Amino acid sequence: MSKDYTIGIYIRLSLADEDTGYGNKTESDSISNQRMLINRYLDNHPELSKCPRLEFADDGYTGTNFHRPQFTAMMEKVRRGEINLICVKDFSRFSRDYIETGNYLECTFPFMGVRFISINDGYDSDEYKGTTGGLEVVMRSIIYAAYSKDLSVKTTSAKVQMMKQGKYVGGYAPYGYMMHPTKRNALAVDPDSAAVVRRIFDEALAGNNTSVIADMLNDEKVPTPGQYFRSKYPDNKKFLRMSEKISWTTSMVHKVLVNQLYTGAMVSHKRKSCGVGNRRTVANDPIIVEGTHEAIVSKEEFEEAQKVIRGGIKNPDRKVKEYPLRGLICCGNCKRAMYRGKTRNDGIFFTCTHSTHDKDTDCAVGEKYSEAWLESIVFHAIGDYLALAEKQAVQNREVGYLRKSAITECAAKIRSLQTQTEQLKGVKLRLYEKYTSGSITKQEYLKQKSDTDAKLAENAEAIRFAEERMRELDSEQPCSDERLDAVCNEYRNSSALTYELAHAFISAVYVHNQDNIEIVWKFKDFLSETEAE
Repeated sequence: MSKDYTIGIYIRLSLADEDTGYGNKTESDSISNQRMLINRYLDNHPELSKCPRLEFADDGYTGTNFHRPQFTAMMEKVRRGEINLICVKDFSRFSRDYIETGNYLECTFPFMGVRFISINDGYDSDEYKGTTGGLEVVMRSIIYAAYSKDLSVKTTSAKVQMMKQGKYVGGYAPYGYMMHPTKRNALAVDPDSAAVVRRIFDEALAGNNTSVIADMLNDEKVPTPGQYFRSKYPDNKKFLRMSEKISWTTSMVHKVLVNQLYTGAMVSHKRKSCGVGNRRTVANDPIIVEGTHEAIVSKEEFEEAQKVIRGGIKNPDRKVKEYPLRGLICCGNCKRAMYRGKTRNDGIFFTCTHSTHDKDTDCAVGEKYSEAWLESIVFHAIGDYLALAEKQAVQNREVGYLRKSAITECAAKIRSLQTQTEQLKGVKLRLYEKYTSGSITKQEYLKQKSDTDAKLAENAEAIRFAEERMRELDSEQPCSDERLDAVCNEYRNSSALTYELAHAFISAVYVHNQDNIEIVWKFKDFLSETEAE
């Protein structure tokens, strides 16, 4: 008798191997191909063709870890018993972490009664019941993990080569331009935003400095580049926390005026990664290719504008000081980065300068916040965060140990009950043989068969209860974050606030006023949970 399945179709595509093309496509061809291949396989499988299917697609997520929204949603349904078969194109779509893949195949899925099929690998867990998945599966997973790292290096090399050819490799066009409608990896002038860029250069050539130009744009209610981006891509998370109020600043104007891209030259690779898997970048000699797209200003106009703006083009050889809170301190009202300056007595402070050119602002105009004071607050907050994270980790380990023991106990009980069930089935068979041979009467046979059937029913109920308990134990697994554990171990003994320490834990620090400092953590916010309790 065939089993009734509810199938979870899992599809994944990372940014590294994505083939999105250009235009407004929301899904890549690879996603479509995976979907088509899996559904064709299921349609041609007699046992699975009529089973209900649920699709989960993570487009743009790496396979080197399991921090993927659709994967998490699928596993939640697995834990609730709503899915009992998972089908993928190949193991690399499920994960490129061979250790975790093996753990799912050998432990998690068998315990939860989930069948796993990898089509291109010819793997079906039903064919390996009572055995491991085989050395071939393990070796293939190891190869996928190595391939993932190699792919990252090759993708970067390919992009650099495209940059040298003058091609644009960014996901979204820079302000003033749009993706070319017919040419791949090329830019075309965006009439609306290009008019603002042209206006900024015209004002600068007329002798107006960045402060005057910012005031002019604010008075005329011209949307900032961030607001213009949000109007074109409302579903994108970029600039999500930005204030909706129009507020041009001198730095925004300056950024436009020093951008050589507007002369028709493609300027790329201004920063490079510190290594595979490292999100930090460092300054790099840019790749400049002339005449790749239509210019908004001429080279002569660009050079003349540099003479007008204060300071001109920044020295590319200037070393940037990595002070601890660099890039983290933001205004709680407008959400933009605060300006860092010095007072006469050499005291360093942060202040919101965006309000300078806004006549109707809610920002704290002229309010200065001491850097030393903010560093002290952040350092103590990280200390409290570390303590709570360690406490949570200890609790997770204790709960995990008890959970593992309980699962082992349930598994042993299930095996014992299954053994008893097989023995009882043998008893039934022998009873029938005795009855047909005339050793026992029909009345004796029916009575003993009834008693045996009752014991079989009890065993089946006990097995069902034990399996349900195992599912509950799996769903109660504490959500530990391996990345957080690694960061905590690295910085546990820090004695002072450093750039690396602050940026390892914090995404942003929003200063609303002297009594209201909001810290946005890169990981789970233990501090707010503690306050809520």
